[in-house]
Amino acid sequence: MKRVRAVFDALYRVYEHSGFAMAGAVAFSFVVSLFPFCIFLGAMSGIFGGRELADQAIAQVFDILPEPVAKGLTPEIDAIMGRSRIDLLTVSGFLALFFATSAIETMRAALNGAYRMHETRTYPLCLGISMLFVFVSAASILVLTWAVVFGPGVAARFQPGWAKTLFDSSWLGPGIRYGLAGIVIAVQLFAFHLWLAAGKRRFADVWPGVALSITLWLALAGLWSHYLEITNYSLFYAGLSQLMVAMIFFQFTAIAIILGAELNRGIMEMKRLRRDSDPEAQHAITAS
Repeated sequence: MKRVRAVFDALYRVYEHSGFAMAGAVAFSFVVSLFPFCIFLGAMSGIFGGRELADQAIAQVFDILPEPVAKGLTPEIDAIMGRSRIDLLTVSGFLALFFATSAIETMRAALNGAYRMHETRTYPLCLGISMLFVFVSAASILVLTWAVVFGPGVAARFQPGWAKTLFDSSWLGPGIRYGLAGIVIAVQLFAFHLWLAAGKRRFADVWPGVALSITLWLALAGLWSHYLEITNYSLFYAGLSQLMVAMIFFQFTAIAIILGAELNRGIMEMKRLRRDSDPEAQHAITAS
């Protein structure tokens, strides 16, 4: 019961501290930064495997999204990728990287609010951290795509054929893909809580919120398509309905991440109050 109550307390704190409004800002910035991120991903893929790898990487990203969300964004991404040819080491490549940091910067502000932290790092340092997040995210997506899409062809050359069997198994192949994608998402969430947000936290401080965010996102991704079957967004948004479906999904995703941060902060605060009220614990801290 205490854990359930902690989750509901965290949900109230999201409302109390304008977390829902910040989630809207995160969703908007994510959509805005998605296109330059894909352009940067295409430029970066030129180092590893060319346009084919970039197309496959983008397809892998959209495969883990609900079908209505992917359906609304894929044509626009394809149009952008079809006419954008940017080298990584150019001014245009740097600009694509810079604009792709919009979502990371907004997420940093949202997490700082959830943790009640004031940002003391300089803007150039924060921008550099955000760019590093974008670069690492693009690299991890490309490596994951190469392993899943092109790995079987490489594995087929090895004898014995256990590697080929591993990748070609009808049930294990999708399991590997989603398992690796889940690991990448979990690692990124841990990085958000540990290094993107201001302040210092330990792994033990942030894992409850990360686990909650992943659980909520998996439930949301599974139910979103079914929800849209009984809801007609075109009545409200007309020609913008597909874009709004994506933005609302990203807003709920941001709420799940902010809720995880609020849960972490609440647990950390309860531990601190318990420690302050325990004379033995206080004496141990003083002695150390």
